[in-house]
Amino acid sequence: MVVARDVKNIDGMLLAPSGCELSERQIGILQTWGIVEVDVEASEEQAKAHDPLAQLPPETLVKITAELRARFWKPDDFGPVPAEIFKLMLLRQARRNLNPAKS
Repeated sequence: MVVARDVKNIDGMLLAPSGCELSERQIGILQTWGIVEVDVEASEEQAKAHDPLAQLPPETLVKITAELRARFWKPDDFGPVPAEIFKLMLLRQARRNLNPAKS
């Protein structure tokens, strides 16, 4: 994995520069500093391979999106928190559609 943006601690000290390749040791160091999330670069193929929404047929994605929107009250008035919850529910439903045996 390659770091997409500089990773700094709370005091602004650089822990991992942009473009740096992450090793297991470096990941451990970042975790020690309390870093739980890092932006990494990925090729389009890698991103699609790990994105369940990209793996669904377009008509299935439209269908499950509509079904979830119907469950939300005033879905057009999403704030940041409901929007994130909606996104997580959509990802969960996409994974269920891709792996029906694990549901």
